[in-house]
Amino acid sequence: MLVRHGPNAPLFDPGWLFLAAGTALLGATVLIPAWEDLELTRWKLAVARAVEQQRTERVGTYTEFLGALERGDETLVQSLAARQLGQVPEGYSLLTPEGAESAPRSASPFEGLEPGRIVLPRKPERTSVLAKWTSDDRTRLWLIAVGALSVLIGLLPPTVRRREQAPA
Repeated sequence: MLVRHGPNAPLFDPGWLFLAAGTALLGATVLIPAWEDLELTRWKLAVARAVEQQRTERVGTYTEFLGALERGDETLVQSLAARQLGQVPEGYSLLTPEGAESAPRSASPFEGLEPGRIVLPRKPERTSVLAKWTSDDRTRLWLIAVGALSVLIGLLPPTVRRREQAPA
């Protein structure tokens, strides 16, 4: 505030600087932990959505497999017979890798139905010293105390020097 009352009065009251700094410190002490909680909640939501997407894909592929099995899909039935029972229709042969004596060891058809790996988002990290200070219970208390003291100092009225009167 620009107030000048006397010939030697300062043009700017320095109490405003304490008030602004204290208010900013108190605001940071309240807002940064809340913002970190929000970011953590958003990360947990993204992880839950990724897991849900993978589970939805799994249910879809299993439903499609079951539907093909119930319809009696000829390709699926032949594949299952060849894989689980080792029975190959006449005129066909199993493709085996070079050097392998027989078909793959696992007879389970479900390995091919599983969706790919889940890609999880990265967990948010604290980036600044102030964020670390406002998240720690001990240092947060000190920040609140310093901020409140700065606001108190900023709200104090300016001092006015009185001129000493010479004795008459």
